[in-house]
Amino acid sequence: MENIKLSDEQRKILNKYNLYLMAVVGDGGIFWDGYISEDEGLYDFDGPHTRRYSMEDDIDSNGNGATMLNDIVEDYIDSKESELLDYLYCDNCSGYGSLNVKYSPVDSTLHLNLTVSTRESEEFENFMAFDDLKNQTQNNWGSRYEYLKKLGDPKFIEKMKKDYGNTLTITYDGGADSGQINDYGKNESGNDVRLNRDIEYTGYEIIDLYHSGWENNEGGDGDMTFNFEEKTVMLSHNQNYEGDFNENLGEIKLI
Repeated sequence: MENIKLSDEQRKILNKYNLYLMAVVGDGGIFWDGYISEDEGLYDFDGPHTRRYSMEDDIDSNGNGATMLNDIVEDYIDSKESELLDYLYCDNCSGYGSLNVKYSPVDSTLHLNLTVSTRESEEFENFMAFDDLKNQTQNNWGSRYEYLKKLGDPKFIEKMKKDYGNTLTITYDGGADSGQINDYGKNESGNDVRLNRDIEYTGYEIIDLYHSGWENNEGGDGDMTFNFEEKTVMLSHNQNYEGDFNENLGEIKLI
């Protein structure tokens, strides 16, 4: 536990304010909350408040306990900003976090907790036959899967074999409510080939069928391989989502 030493006068002011807090909020204490990022540092740090209402009106220019305590908290947090930023540099960290400071009037102690945001991903694989895909019916959101029906047309399959060979791998990625299949795929020889509208939109319908909403929020990415000889598709999809972990930064006692 770290200590912050007060003067005799500060201690008297704080003890009086502790009695006030115990009468108003009890041992639940008061809080400050803020955010921190690699780009902006610490920002929007405000308080004090309870979990039900703000107590910022307690802070005035008269040198009372609320003002003194708020200054102590803000000065301490400002002095630790670089140390807080260090927690944001991990392999899957998003570069953002949120800071919570709780003050307990029972023992004049500050409790610090940092929540660090992370980027997580879950992998899925879907193997399907053209015969299954061609019979898809309209879903609840109105998608009619018109391009999937082409996978049941021998002429379409022969055209794809002529354009791309026996296999074709396409890739896609998305996020923040926007996603796209990349313009070029790879044929069975590993060469880059430009996708035509038919195969591109067939790809979109396959992703929509198995991972609808893949482009929203944190988004997703993946690839799919068409085997026109065996009439199958292998879809490998990574769905991204935001996670977090908590760092208990310890306690600071005002003595």
